[in-house]
Amino acid sequence: MKKTIVLICYHLGLWGFLGFFATLVLGFLSCCANLPKNVFFIFLGIFALLALTATTICVSRGCKKFPQAE
Repeated sequence: MKKTIVLICYHLGLWGFLGFFATLVLGFLSCCANLPKNVFFIFLGIFALLALTATTICVSRGCKKFPQAE
């Protein structure tokens, strides 16, 4: 259980760090391209779904690769 929590925190931390920069870049691009706020939030939502999906896949693979000893 401890390994699962550590993997989840690690991957979500990495995606959070990337999400910060994605927010800055998408905000800059939407401002320069005069896109509405809805488009900005849709792209951030897509990024968040990508992050959650990738985290789930990576954590499940990591836990299957090295089963925990009980």
